[in-house]
Amino acid sequence: MRRWLISPEIGALIGAVVVWLFLWGNGETFGTAGTTLNWLDVAAPYGIMATAIALLMIGGEFDLSSGVMTGAAAMTIGLVSRFFAGTGIHIGWAILAAFAVAGAIGWFNGYMVNKTGLPSFIITLASFFVMRGLMLVLSKRLAQKVYIDQITDQRGAAGFRQWIAHEWRLTEFGARDWIFVICVIVGAVLFILGLLDQSFIRRVALAPLGVLVGVLGATGALASFVALLETDGLAENTLFGVLLGAGSIAAIGGLAWARWVPGTGGRASTRFAIPRDAMGGVIVGVVGIALACAIHIPFDRNERRAVLTWISPSLRPLIAVAAALLGLALAVRSLLPQVRGGITRTGYAKLVVFGFYSALVLVTLVVSALQLATVQALRALGLLVLGTGGVVVLLAARGRAAASSRGGQLLIGVIGATALVVLGLVTRIDSSAPRFRTVLPAVLGAAAAALLANSWLEYAMEKRTFGVMAADRLGRRLQVVGAFVAVVGVLVRLGFTNFSAAHAAKLREAGEPVPQNVLRQTVVWWLLVAGIGAYILVKTKWGNWIFAVGGNKDAARAIGVPANRVKIALFVTVSICAALSGTLIALRYGTVQADQGTGLEFEFIIAAVVGGCLMTGGYGSVIGASLGAAILAMSTTGFQTVAGWNGDGRYAFLGGVLLVAVLVNTYTRRKALESR
Repeated sequence: MRRWLISPEIGALIGAVVVWLFLWGNGETFGTAGTTLNWLDVAAPYGIMATAIALLMIGGEFDLSSGVMTGAAAMTIGLVSRFFAGTGIHIGWAILAAFAVAGAIGWFNGYMVNKTGLPSFIITLASFFVMRGLMLVLSKRLAQKVYIDQITDQRGAAGFRQWIAHEWRLTEFGARDWIFVICVIVGAVLFILGLLDQSFIRRVALAPLGVLVGVLGATGALASFVALLETDGLAENTLFGVLLGAGSIAAIGGLAWARWVPGTGGRASTRFAIPRDAMGGVIVGVVGIALACAIHIPFDRNERRAVLTWISPSLRPLIAVAAALLGLALAVRSLLPQVRGGITRTGYAKLVVFGFYSALVLVTLVVSALQLATVQALRALGLLVLGTGGVVVLLAARGRAAASSRGGQLLIGVIGATALVVLGLVTRIDSSAPRFRTVLPAVLGAAAAALLANSWLEYAMEKRTFGVMAADRLGRRLQVVGAFVAVVGVLVRLGFTNFSAAHAAKLREAGEPVPQNVLRQTVVWWLLVAGIGAYILVKTKWGNWIFAVGGNKDAARAIGVPANRVKIALFVTVSICAALSGTLIALRYGTVQADQGTGLEFEFIIAAVVGGCLMTGGYGSVIGASLGAAILAMSTTGFQTVAGWNGDGRYAFLGGVLLVAVLVNTYTRRKALESR
C-alpha cells in the first residue's frame, strides 16, 4: 500500500477521480455515455502526446515544438496529398512523408541539444517558430489561404480513414446495467478477498460456523440487492439498502471467521473504550459532521444571491475587520522568529509594513470571494468541507486508537459508519439534484458498510505481521483481477446506453432520434501508445536508461549508458507521436489550419506534470501522464455541461491544477526518497 501511495501516478489518479466527481455533481449531462466518449476523444491526442512528453521529461528535457509539430504533420499530409508535383499524390505517401519529416525534426532537436549543450527549450523554441512560419508560408503559397481543406477527398483517404480514424457507434445495449452491476460486485469481492489474504493468518481448516454465517449473509445481501432493483419507494429502498449492508457485513465477517485465525488480544485491548489520545479527534469529527448536517438551517439552497449582498450590512465591516486581524496575526507569526532576539527599528518597520500589507491582501481576498460566491455555493462548500473533514478526523482518530485498543478502534469505526449514514440521509432529504438524491446516499451507505466491516475485522481477527509468499502472491493477483473486472464494468456503464432494441424501435416509430454514442479509434491509439510507453519505461533497459539520463546525464554516461543516443531517441519519439496525432487530425476533420497545435505544448507539459513527472527529470510515469491528459479533457468538456459557467474558466482551472500537481509531486518525491 505504501508503494502505491508514493507512486508518481497516485496524485493524478486522485485528481482524476475528484475532478470527475466534481463535474458529475455540477454538470447536467456529465457522466452520461455520450459525454464520456466525447471527453475520451478529446483526451486521446493529449494522451498520445503526454506519453511522449512524459518520457522526454523523465529524460530531463523539454520540447516546446511538440504542439506545432502536430499541426505541421497534418499540414504536411494536406500539402503533399494535394499539391505535390502539381496534382498531389496518394495520401499514403503523404502520411509517410509526414512521419519522415517529423522524425527528422526530432532527430535535429536531439542532435543540437547534445552537440551545443544549450537548454532544450531554446532549441525546440527555435524549431517551433521555424515550423510555424513554414506552414504559414507554404499554405499561402500553394493554397492561397491559411488552411488546407478537402484532405479526406484525396486518393486513398477513405481507406486510411477506415483503419486509422474509424468510428464505432455504440447503441441499443440493453444488458449494460446488469453487466456493470455484476462486474462491480465480482470485482469488489475478489479485491476484498485479496486484501484479507494479505492481512490475516489462514486457518488450517475452514470453520463450519463461519461458512454458514458467510453463506447466509451473502444470500441475504443478494436477495436484498435484487429487491432493491425492483422497488422505487423511499421506505422500501431504505429497508433493502440496510439489509444489503447488513448482509454484506455478515458475508465478509463470516468468510473471515471461516478462513482466517481469530484475534487473541488481551482484555485491555478489546475493551470498548476510546483511548485518551483519540478522544479529541472523535469530538472534533462528530462536531464537524453535526455542523455539516445543520448547515442547511441558516443557508437556503435556492438562494442565488452573492454572500456579500446576502449578509446584513451591519456585519460586513465586522467581517473585513476579522479578515484584517487574521492577516495581521499571520504576519506577526511569520516575522516573530526573526525579532525574538530583540526588536530594532528596522524590525518594527518591517513588522508594520508587512502586517499592513498582509491585512490588506486578506481583506481583499475575503471580500472578493464573498462577492463572487453565492449562498448556494457556500452552502454546498460548507457541507463538503465539514462533512469530509469530520470523517477524515474520525478515521485519523480510529488509526491512533488502533495502536493501543482494538475495542476503541471498533467503537470509533461504528461512530464513523453512523456518521456516513447520517450524511447520506441528510443529502437524500435535503438535496434537490436527482444525482445527489440517489447516487451519493448509496455510495455513502456502501462506504459505511465497508468501514463497519473493516472495523469489525480489525477487532476480531489476528493480523499477520510476517510475510507468506503464497498468500501474498495470491492476494496481489486477486486484487489486480478484481480491480480489472470492476474497471471493465465501469467502462461498460460509462460507454454504452442502456437502450434495448425494443426501446429504440419505439423511438423510431415516434419519430424521435435514437441516442448514438461514438467511440473513435483515436482512443484506441491513445491506449496503445500509452501501453507501449509504460512497458518501455518499466520493463526494458531503455526505461532504466531514461531514468538514469534524466537523473544525471554525466553519471549515466560514466556507467555505460549511451546518453546522447537516448536523448535523440526521446526527441524522435515526441516527433513521431506528434505525426500520429497530426495524421488523426487530418483524417478526421479533413481541414487543417496553418497554426494548428500552437500553444498545445504547454498543455502536454501540464498533463505530464500532473501525472507525476518532475520538472528536473529522472522521475515520473507514463500512466500518470495519461491520467493528466484525462483531467485536461474532462475540464474541457465538463465546463460546457454546467449551466451558467463560463467555459474560459477552464484556463484558471488548469493553472490551479498545475500548481497543486507540482506541490503534490514534490511531496510524493520526498516520501519516495524517505522510504528508501
